Amino acid sequence: MAMRLQLVEGFELLEEWAESASQAQRNVMYEALFAVSDGSAFLIYDIFGDPGDRGNLVVAVKPDLVLKVVLRRADSSFAIRYAGPPDDDEAAGPGGEVVMSGEEPGSPEGG
Repeated sequence: MAMRLQLVEGFELLEEWAESASQAQRNVMYEALFAVSDGSAFLIYDIFGDPGDRGNLVVAVKPDLVLKVVLRRADSSFAIRYAGPPDDDEAAGPGGEVVMSGEEPGSPEGG
């Protein structure tokens, strides 16, 4: 059974990123946020553990766009920690590609 999650934190980060993003970038980012919310992100996107913080997940929205979130299963919510290009974030490797931390992607069911 998929877990439904509510976005409870990080609105300011999203608004700040959206100011300089194109409409196409905003559209795909919002689709990714909805997918995280309904649990389908784990089926649609490549999701990696954040090498800088084990509690965060990095969603590879597009090759040049990532979304970092933290899931809070206790209250069925999530928070945005970062939105933008991977080269502005510590989850990026040389050349801006998202790199795996050696962990398997998580799942909304906790398995």
